[in-house]
Amino acid sequence: MGCGTEGRYPYGPRPRRLRGMSSPQADVSVRPARPGDEAAVARIQVDSWVAALGERLGPRRHTAFDQQAIEDGWRTAITSPPTADHRVYVATQEGEVAGFVAVAGPKDIIALEVAPDRRRRGHGSRLLAAAADHLRDAGGTRMRLWALEKDRVRAEFLRGAGFAEAGMRRELDGPGILIPEVLWHSALTETDA
Repeated sequence: MGCGTEGRYPYGPRPRRLRGMSSPQADVSVRPARPGDEAAVARIQVDSWVAALGERLGPRRHTAFDQQAIEDGWRTAITSPPTADHRVYVATQEGEVAGFVAVAGPKDIIALEVAPDRRRRGHGSRLLAAAADHLRDAGGTRMRLWALEKDRVRAEFLRGAGFAEAGMRRELDGPGILIPEVLWHSALTETDA
């Protein structure tokens, strides 16, 4: 009292409220996937593969993958995971799914994809943090994931996040091509770094 601060907001300028909102809200987040997210997850996965594989898929690259089968697979992963340590998380931007990560504790990241038009906005980092938290909670001390061998964008992202190549390579049967992948790994705890 008497110091001239009555009625003033103590933490700098008072935040403005948006019309129709009771308080300001973030427009990006990560949450567990829920039924209904599978179509967006499948679309993002196919779009990411097409962007990464490009010309190697040939002229029918946009129809090379069975979108419905991929969507059905994600529906099952979201609604009936094979174990309690399997989980799918989605990154959202303005209420729309912008990316996803699928994990299987205690150490595996099964998939990590961000829609090509939503990259470089922090979604991958937020998804990777959610995956690390989940794997740590499942008792993991290290995490690993397979990534396309010549995906320079992903390699740069993984290196920046503290991953290193593990020296292992595999080839997957793709739509008329073999898809080479390399294994990446990272420590989840300071003692395993």
